[in-house]
Amino acid sequence: MIVDNSIELFSGINKVDVGRLLKCMGSRSRNYKKGDFIFLAGQSAPAVSILLSGRAQVVRENAWGDSTLIKSLTEGEIFGEVFACMGLKVIPVSVIAVENSVVLMININSIIHTCENACSFHMQFISNLLKIIANKNAALNQKMSYMTHKTIRGRITAYFNDQITQHDSFEFTIPFNRTELAAYLCVDRSAMSRELSNMKQEGIIDFGGKKICWLKKDYLH
Repeated sequence: MIVDNSIELFSGINKVDVGRLLKCMGSRSRNYKKGDFIFLAGQSAPAVSILLSGRAQVVRENAWGDSTLIKSLTEGEIFGEVFACMGLKVIPVSVIAVENSVVLMININSIIHTCENACSFHMQFISNLLKIIANKNAALNQKMSYMTHKTIRGRITAYFNDQITQHDSFEFTIPFNRTELAAYLCVDRSAMSRELSNMKQEGIIDFGGKKICWLKKDYLH
């Protein structure tokens, strides 16, 4: 199994040691077709997982069957690690392949309990994992801050404001299509589309697909 050490989880570990590490931890790769469940909420056991190729989405469903997009996953991203570290027997969210995908899975016990050699690259791996979890916690807090805004425009503005800061530019590309953005901001898609159109007509923004240009700089708050 060849895994690129440019993946954040393997940062600071050379390619040879990445291979040794994965063998030591008994990792396994699995192929999923578009539409397959990588994890099914309430049924699948969590594992530290890496999307080696393809795209996937993390979604949460309520008792009425309504789903909320938690995150879109792209190649190289890690998922399932928080629930694995929590020691849960089953994962509370679903992960669905939206393209044909290959996923690398690692049992959390093989990460926490190092082998007798206690290799330095294993320690680096654990350090990388902790950093990823911390960054994801910060991202979740950021998303929750959008929910404090009662209006759709307020949530859109808060999200775009953060994108401007992250890209250091008033022109940026978001990782969501219209449906995904509405799910991420927990708003109705049609109502959000109307609000975006209104903001465009008012000269606040311009957009095409996932590309956004914020025009009215004094409007930000």
